[in-house]
Amino acid sequence: MLVIKNKGQPATLTQLARAIERTGIVPLNKQHRIKVELRYLQQGPERFGEVDLDNAQQVELAAYRIARGQIPRPISGRQAPSRAPGVYALAIIGSGTTAAYYLDTLGPAHDHSGTIVIGQQNPWIHKRGQGISYINHTWRQVAMPSTNTREYGGNESFANRAEFGRMAEAVVSRRAGRWVKSSATRIEKLREGVYRISYNDRGPKSFKAEKVVFTAGAGSIRKPPEAEENSTVRNRSRIIDMDTFIRDKAVQEKPRGAAKRVVVWGSNAAIDAVAAAKKHGWTIAAWLYSRDGQPAWLPGTRYLSEPYKLQEVHQHVYTDRRRLKIQDSGGLLKVLDGADIVADTVDYVVYGLGSEDLLTQRQGGVMDPSVLEGQQALSPILDTSGVFGNALEQGRQAQAFLGWQNASGTFQVFGLAAENYAGAVDPRGNLARIAPTDPRVMALKQWLSGDVLTVGQLTYIRSALRAVNHFVPGSIEHGVDYSHADANALRVHLAARYPELPELHASWFIRMIKRIRVGSIQTRLPHGFTEQQVNHIEEQLRAKQEEFRGRRKQPTNIDAVNWQWQLAQALIELTPAPGEEVAEGLSKLRVEDR
Repeated sequence: MLVIKNKGQPATLTQLARAIERTGIVPLNKQHRIKVELRYLQQGPERFGEVDLDNAQQVELAAYRIARGQIPRPISGRQAPSRAPGVYALAIIGSGTTAAYYLDTLGPAHDHSGTIVIGQQNPWIHKRGQGISYINHTWRQVAMPSTNTREYGGNESFANRAEFGRMAEAVVSRRAGRWVKSSATRIEKLREGVYRISYNDRGPKSFKAEKVVFTAGAGSIRKPPEAEENSTVRNRSRIIDMDTFIRDKAVQEKPRGAAKRVVVWGSNAAIDAVAAAKKHGWTIAAWLYSRDGQPAWLPGTRYLSEPYKLQEVHQHVYTDRRRLKIQDSGGLLKVLDGADIVADTVDYVVYGLGSEDLLTQRQGGVMDPSVLEGQQALSPILDTSGVFGNALEQGRQAQAFLGWQNASGTFQVFGLAAENYAGAVDPRGNLARIAPTDPRVMALKQWLSGDVLTVGQLTYIRSALRAVNHFVPGSIEHGVDYSHADANALRVHLAARYPELPELHASWFIRMIKRIRVGSIQTRLPHGFTEQQVNHIEEQLRAKQEEFRGRRKQPTNIDAVNWQWQLAQALIELTPAPGEEVAEGLSKLRVEDR
């Protein structure tokens, strides 16, 4: 789908074709195909979005898409039905950060009158607690795409949880045509082809929508059996999930005098609870995790330094989860691994064992089988338009994983919900969650900074949704985040800021930027390129443009290859030594403020 406008008013395909020709991005030997390819975008299955002729960046993005080619053809005989009265065009399930990213990347000119959002308060504001006051990412990594945040910041500048949550919530409030502050209980696809979303608000209610975007995150946190209501543990109220501990216990019951003891069960899923306990003076009697689920330390984390030093916490690695038992110990608890006591006289056992899939969880999954349209499972949404590719590597890399959808593409899943959904086929032929090492996941992670490991992390979600909605911020002409931008954003920025730079050099430059982020450099640049590196990149781009200004020089492949190689070597030399960037960031904070 492609919508063409000029200063907000309808415009013609011919007007856009002429504007694309003027950009010079589409090669001369392809310009006769511009109108044909635009019709494919208008009538075909690819959701390209809106292009306003008054927005040079949007025109350049359309030009770049046509230059890449491989636009899917329309399916003959299919015509989009008009929307029935009382049916929303779009329903977004969930009102957290993923929903905000989706709404933001639809662009400022999108008509949201037919958009309904259903969801509660952003979890970063209250639910996940302020026992740890920050998200382990900088603003450059997680800010709304439309802000085009580019300022460098190390781990001294991690985003505040509540501030970040309020920012995302403001986007939902401002963009949604209607916001129902409840939770969806069931999503069904009806015979007439629309979806019915049920919820409770002083009784059962529902609404209908043509398309559903599911961004509601995770389902219920997995509990140890001793925390269930039918447990025989008398003190089971002391067995709590990590959010409850961080939100209601870590600070409120902070030890004052006699030490309080806590056991934390879970590796990376529970790591923030371990950090909150350490920061607020609790005695961590044991940190439990399996041999196969040991903590993966994010490059750039504060948790390996004072006041945390979580690597020094007493850790108990178990081999069989079924042997772990939680029992009463007077008015407190004790934890055993088989016959061995791991910890006794424990005030709280805090669990972070991952979460269920909200769509299909055994008790209360919200997705009705009708949503699958007769298929066994949802299918992956892949980057078929080359947002995470490059003209020099076309056909040689996996298509990046963005989310899940049904056959018609009218039900889509993004964010943590996409990470939790079991739609990938494992080596034994069973459906499983998509692995962080899946080549399709790696294809996107290669475009991000080194501390992004999984599909459900904010930086990954943001990049995936920029690609889904073909979003480029309006300020892209003035600057771009070289550390997290995809090929689309980089190419549009180069076309707008450095119009004399040849396409050959631009393609080699984009390939180099991706390559330099990957591997050992990623761990030394956990939050992306430093200010010094960005300055060097822009100096070299300005210098190379001057060489070609007024066509004083003809581009050659040898020149392009040598230039990008020299630039890559310079960026490697400017990369801080291992640990140096982290140490410098921490030195800007008092230990008690970390």
